[in-house]
Amino acid sequence: MLNRKDFLIQIGATGLVATVAPCCAAAAELSAAEGTPIDRRMTFAQTWAKRMMDNVDAELDETTRKRLLQANGRACFLGSNEHNQFQGGVDAFIEQIRKWVKGGPMPIRREGDVVYFDYTQNPAGLKVADGWCLCPLVERGPAGLSGTFCECSVGYVRQMFTEIACKPVRVELLESLKRGGRGCRFRIDLA
Repeated sequence: MLNRKDFLIQIGATGLVATVAPCCAAAAELSAAEGTPIDRRMTFAQTWAKRMMDNVDAELDETTRKRLLQANGRACFLGSNEHNQFQGGVDAFIEQIRKWVKGGPMPIRREGDVVYFDYTQNPAGLKVADGWCLCPLVERGPAGLSGTFCECSVGYVRQMFTEIACKPVRVELLESLKRGGRGCRFRIDLA
């Protein structure tokens, strides 16, 4: 039978192993990655995101997964440089997007109270089809990242258009790269 002191020492050691082991594993992954220190950190973040999304898919129901990822997308937009940048309403935003587009089909159109937004490229002309994505975690990997991750973009686009329209909007993801699509397409209901 263990006495109290031995029991506490044993529990403390177990807790220390449980705390240190994941950190050591993460450090091993980080040091095994190639490239610059920033590349290694990005590789680690991508690996972490893949594991996290696998757990989100395994442990949470679909409604909760969507709500969680969309809340993260909203927070991402609010923390971005784009927050409070768009002024003048939906039509002014559509006109700004038209100025950014460098050839190819128009990625945004308005039909009454509905806006169709095809996220095809950024203002610098980097295209989704070439691997560019709004999210750097998706842009260069990780391979096999769950399509659930795209719900983050729904939250981002919803918050962006809520600010642009100065009222709540509904957003539907019509297509995304991580779900087997050729681009990232959204339907924004302004009514």
